[in-house]
Amino acid sequence: MDILLGTTNKRKAAYFQQLLGRDDLRLLTLQDVGVDKIPDEDGATPMENAMRKAAWYGQFADRVISEDSGLYFLDLPLDDSRQPGLFIRRAADGHEMTDEEMIEHYAGLVQSLGGKSVACYLDGYAVCRNGKVYGYMEELAEQRRTASFLMLAKPHPDRHPGWPLDSLSADLEGRYWMDLNEDGRMAEMELRQAAKERLIAFLYDKLGIVE
Repeated sequence: MDILLGTTNKRKAAYFQQLLGRDDLRLLTLQDVGVDKIPDEDGATPMENAMRKAAWYGQFADRVISEDSGLYFLDLPLDDSRQPGLFIRRAADGHEMTDEEMIEHYAGLVQSLGGKSVACYLDGYAVCRNGKVYGYMEELAEQRRTASFLMLAKPHPDRHPGWPLDSLSADLEGRYWMDLNEDGRMAEMELRQAAKERLIAFLYDKLGIVE
């Protein structure tokens, strides 16, 4: 089964391949199928944006997965103008930041908040299957409870291309994600396991994958 991912990010493709855990699924990126047009992302939530993308890319494949994320600093009110929200890569002048620009921008923001700040991502997902679109998103309150982490003002020297904020991210004890092995992140992974299983069940169901 071929599944188109609404992204050009190879790391995301590898993530979904691991998440679905099936060798009989072939996950393709937009580059793989020669699609370079992107839809408007003017939804109010990550799930709405993901559904817009899934519907658009559904023109090019029978099965599509799309994802969108929002980043929220829990030390700031949700309506604070400094909240990245849905516009994680968008700079003040409107351009899309590079990985290094993002690291510099968010390091400065965190420095203004005292050098560290608790944050969480809110992820929205969507599937388009034969033209019909389905959306999925955890509640923000649940993400606050199970997926909060620290963002630090001093960047780690290592980089994950395509995931620049990993270089600023740490567990709640202040240990950089870059320095944690699987054992070191076990407590965090256990908290997120239930949400991960719900996401997998959604993807299997809406994609029509037979277990």
